[in-house]
Amino acid sequence: MAKRVLQQEELEVLAENFFDDSDEPEDIFPSSESDFSDIEIAQESISSESEQAYSSEDSEVSEKQDLDEEYYIDEKDAFLKIIDLWMIDNILKFTNMYIDQLKIQHEYSRERDCKDITRDELLAYFGLLYLIGIKKAHHSNVKEIFANDGTGIQIVRAAMSYKRFLFITRCLRFDDKATRDERRRTDKLAAIRQFYPFVENCKSSFNLSQYTTIDEMLHPFRGRCSFVQYIPSKPAKYGIKMFALCDAESFYTSNIEIYCGKQPEGPYAVSNTPTDIVKRLITPIANSGRNLTIGNWFTNIPLADELLDKKITVVGTLKKNKREIPPEFQPQKQRVVESSLFGFQKEKKLVSYVPRKNKSVILLSTLHDSDDIDPDSRKPQIILDYNATKGGVDTVDKMCAAYSVSRIIKRWPLVIFYSAMNIAGINAQILYKSARPTKTPERRRFFLKNLSLALMKEHMIARSQIKSLSLDVKAFFEGKLQLFRKKN
Repeated sequence: MAKRVLQQEELEVLAENFFDDSDEPEDIFPSSESDFSDIEIAQESISSESEQAYSSEDSEVSEKQDLDEEYYIDEKDAFLKIIDLWMIDNILKFTNMYIDQLKIQHEYSRERDCKDITRDELLAYFGLLYLIGIKKAHHSNVKEIFANDGTGIQIVRAAMSYKRFLFITRCLRFDDKATRDERRRTDKLAAIRQFYPFVENCKSSFNLSQYTTIDEMLHPFRGRCSFVQYIPSKPAKYGIKMFALCDAESFYTSNIEIYCGKQPEGPYAVSNTPTDIVKRLITPIANSGRNLTIGNWFTNIPLADELLDKKITVVGTLKKNKREIPPEFQPQKQRVVESSLFGFQKEKKLVSYVPRKNKSVILLSTLHDSDDIDPDSRKPQIILDYNATKGGVDTVDKMCAAYSVSRIIKRWPLVIFYSAMNIAGINAQILYKSARPTKTPERRRFFLKNLSLALMKEHMIARSQIKSLSLDVKAFFEGKLQLFRKKN
């Protein structure tokens, strides 16, 4: 018997119901396990300080839930709190400006090969990036991802054609290329500067917990860029360095600063000393009574005093060449292994711990005021608290790498954009979970899957109305329609 051809009205209904079918996320495409898939954004719930970002302390629980339901209807709404529509429209404007230039410079055989991008199509592109990242195919050949012989990801072909995906990737722009040279005279980051509201949205969308941390990130890149860094201790070794302020409990990234070396004279020329970097990054938590955990590259006594003036306590390791450290705290052969030496000032505390012979670890704290030592590990409480809160940025790095959206690219602005997309996926889940803790999937890949489908929804509805869809795409939609009929 001949197979019945889908009518146009059925395709439209199918596209609507395809995204509303929340019970079938695993059937769309199988997920693969990750070394970091067990990492959760938060253990059971976000602390009461985090909830203050959405409601006051005096609000009733039921009122808060109603308010959160209004603000965060689905995963897409949480994502748009980080990468908002103004930013998306800006990308759309500059990308279409570049496409207009391509139309003049090149003769395309078909008009549809160089048509302008719409907002829904750009959101669908973002959704595909997340979806491909979930499959860990971000470095796979695009032809393999879009293959129609059964080895590709079928929903990817249903959302967008192979050529269109490559065309959008090639044309994606974040500024006006015609005025870039003039702006570059005072700003090395001119090509990505207008995407900077991303950082402001991260700052204003979430209230961090009591414990925060600052550290560096390195996003892999080996292309042409004047501020590529080499850090042998990082897995990537070469890349673009960023400094980040993260929540040590929920792993929310609140503030980011891209390191681009010495900026030209102008409004963006700032000092890159460790103290000044920390002072710029802690603006979201200034005068809040929170604690900051930092490494020995940042920690120094004058910085600790300045942070205390801003009502921020600090716990951090110290380099042994600091002149404020007494000689008794330095490594010595006479000191017993697992012994601790404490030093106290008015508001500061110094501890020197001997993990093994001829080795000492020195920490500075303005949070602690006692010489407590854990009886089991025989380590000072300062070290235990430092170890518990130091890994926020490193954890975010691992989570970004687990389901990365990054493509192999030679343009450094796209590297920064892909890094922002990775961070936005993490931050969006934290926002969504704090607003709707009972409805958020436990695993991050489930949340990213729902987010990718939500971002592609409107474009897929429009795409289902195309009469010239390929046979395999129509078969995909027809299979989903038959499944929907059985369930209803």
